[in-house]
Amino acid sequence: MKRILCQLTAFTLLFIFIFFSNVTAQQNLSSIKGKVIDIDNQPIAYTNVALYTAADSSLTKVGYTLADGSFVLPDLEAGKYWLNISFVGFKSYLSDPFDLPENKEVSWPEVKMEATDSELDMVVVQGQVPMLEIKKDRVVFNVEQSINSAGISSLDLLRKSPNVFIDNSGNIRMMGRSGAFVAVNGKIVPLTGGDLDSYLRSLQSDQIEAIELIPDPGAKYDAVGTAGIINIRLKKSTEIGANGTFNSGYSIGNKSRYNASLSGNYRNKSINLYGSYGFNRYQDPYKEEVTIQQGDQFVNLAATGNIDRKIHALRGGIDLNLSPNSIIGFLATGNFTEGLWNVSDRAKFGNVSDGIVDGQLWAESNTIIDRTDLSFNLNYRYANKKGTVLNIDADYAFFENLRNNTQPNEIRDPSGSTLISETTYFSNLPTTIDIKSFKVDFERPLGEGKLGAGLKYSAVGSDNTFDFFQEEEGEFVLDPTRSNTFFYDEKISAGYLSYSISFGEKVNLLTGLRAEHTRSVGDLQDQQNTENQVVNRDYLDFFPSLNLEYAASENHNWSIGANRRINRPAYQRLNPFQLLLNQLFYSQGNPFLLPEYATAATLTHTFKNTLTSSFTFSHVKNLMTELYLPGEDNVSIYSFVNLDDQYQYTLNFSAPLTLTDWWETYSTLTAFYIENKAELSGVSFDEKATAATFSLQNTFTLPKSLSLELTGFYNSPTLWGVNQRLGTIWSVDVGARKSILKNLGSVSVAVSDIFRTNVWPSTSDSPIIYVNEFRVQDTRRLLFTFTYNFGNREIKGSRRRVTGMEEEKRRRN
Repeated sequence: MKRILCQLTAFTLLFIFIFFSNVTAQQNLSSIKGKVIDIDNQPIAYTNVALYTAADSSLTKVGYTLADGSFVLPDLEAGKYWLNISFVGFKSYLSDPFDLPENKEVSWPEVKMEATDSELDMVVVQGQVPMLEIKKDRVVFNVEQSINSAGISSLDLLRKSPNVFIDNSGNIRMMGRSGAFVAVNGKIVPLTGGDLDSYLRSLQSDQIEAIELIPDPGAKYDAVGTAGIINIRLKKSTEIGANGTFNSGYSIGNKSRYNASLSGNYRNKSINLYGSYGFNRYQDPYKEEVTIQQGDQFVNLAATGNIDRKIHALRGGIDLNLSPNSIIGFLATGNFTEGLWNVSDRAKFGNVSDGIVDGQLWAESNTIIDRTDLSFNLNYRYANKKGTVLNIDADYAFFENLRNNTQPNEIRDPSGSTLISETTYFSNLPTTIDIKSFKVDFERPLGEGKLGAGLKYSAVGSDNTFDFFQEEEGEFVLDPTRSNTFFYDEKISAGYLSYSISFGEKVNLLTGLRAEHTRSVGDLQDQQNTENQVVNRDYLDFFPSLNLEYAASENHNWSIGANRRINRPAYQRLNPFQLLLNQLFYSQGNPFLLPEYATAATLTHTFKNTLTSSFTFSHVKNLMTELYLPGEDNVSIYSFVNLDDQYQYTLNFSAPLTLTDWWETYSTLTAFYIENKAELSGVSFDEKATAATFSLQNTFTLPKSLSLELTGFYNSPTLWGVNQRLGTIWSVDVGARKSILKNLGSVSVAVSDIFRTNVWPSTSDSPIIYVNEFRVQDTRRLLFTFTYNFGNREIKGSRRRVTGMEEEKRRRN
């Protein structure tokens, strides 16, 4: 412990020294000033002024004109840029690329804007932002440009994103690698499993601006995400005044779904207020067939179910400008879910050798869910013109999941006509999780580059109760042999250093080192206090990262990146409760689950800042995954285990192309080889697979503000988890969108999974157990959406806030 305190003290002293030192590092910053007028030489106030880098068209600086039409874009680094000046009712102004020298105030020639037809203007603006962009460290999927993304949840949207694959348990594979984590506005989503599913369904596509695939996050990020981070970037108003947006959607499938949301923003020179509310009714019917063989026994299960959720999502905050360089803010979010999960199981069981059915299980399961998720963030930001930036975040989050399950089980004769025995179970499973976090991030120029440093501390407490009842003579009686409580306490202390520097115009280097010390205690207590278990963990890890870029020529760019990352177990996966699915199946956590570690290296080539190819090698130690295990009396256990090693080699190709002025395409191809090695339950696993995924998106821009879209993906058979072999999965979507109400509104219609091929076939075969699954969900749907923007459309919106407890909150389930 003394060693850890010494290391944290060293990080703190280094941070204080950097912040208060008199080391001078001048940033030769420049600025651009200009004026915007109309054809009558009258100034146009509140015009949007955006500066983009010429190399990759990434947004560098956003501003707006004052009442006299003037604007200033300050604190700019030397480089090659282009300007975009736009305002509703006028033709957008697009400059040619230009070179901005160091330490100079550039006076831009007066810009005269011409009024235009609003519908034509809409088409021009859409063409400025492609649906998909390839940048140096990420691939950006601009959701607003996708018609087939309208009216769906962010979970469905992620499934449509290129190079992203999500299984039925919420596990995410990005660019062929498993272990990717989701972030929102740069912060790791604090959920997994069913809670992540619920949250992503509450976040609708109309709230999302873009999805960013970041395969190699730097040291500033928490070291989670062994395959990288998928960042969901929420919409942010860039206008002056007060405004709002209303969105609604309705879709038809086997069950109907609908959603509505309202958001607003107000800002003046000293204060910014923002808030939003959304409601989502999401019904998800499914059918599932499962065959399990263990030893000489088999179970053939057919299940039908429906998950019905009513989700309320709220978000509100305030930013106060204390000075030109400092801002203090407060942010509160709440997510409230009422759910009902009904399942009807019909299972036949018997002997494998003769194939004779010995009996049938008829089981019903009715689960009531009441989930509350609250988080609060107090933040401070300081940034001066010399490049010094300080961010401080204090966070608190509270999570409560009240869940109870009623489950009648009937054992019948082989024909199913005669009842042999009947047992009804009831379980009450309340969970509360309390999270506190504090972090500091600091940046400043140092020498010819930029130094970053930060500290973070988080504390998590989880209280879980499992009360199991069995019906006896019409009353539910507590079974103390199967009831228990689980307490989990975890504290993480972290610090990092990073440094970025450019060597001339061709070479850029970003390197960093993050240290994280984890101390946790898991305490399982049964009702009889006879089998208490305490699991203690105490470990320190270092996570280096490196990214080196080389611009070989105007058309060819190379980069090499390497990092080490960690995924800690979700709190509920450590919980050893035996959750009954029916008399023959139950799920169980593993209190001895270890964190997984991934080391990866990637070589990337980009041609003309457009066509990208990459090769990645990754090694994961202690890979966490699900596995069916045999239990007693024909019972099968769905639990979590660690693999010894996973090795993966991945090739990725991405090609955004503009075929004509009205047709844009984006295609990706990922091919990978996986090898899993493990020793589990006395059985050695050495599983190998070669697989590929392909996605294609087509956008057609037509006259009269009409757009069409055709998208699809294909996943070849592959390996998942320990030895789960997935079959072929593919889907095709089509949609159309029309702007209305003078471009303040839009309507769209789309059909998802036209051929109903987005199904889940899988097989797991080993000497200890054989499992075959086939799951069909309500994926073929007809969707209608409507969006309307109102109020003053010239307001600079709320800051995107990255709080300090994202990784801790993500692991709540």
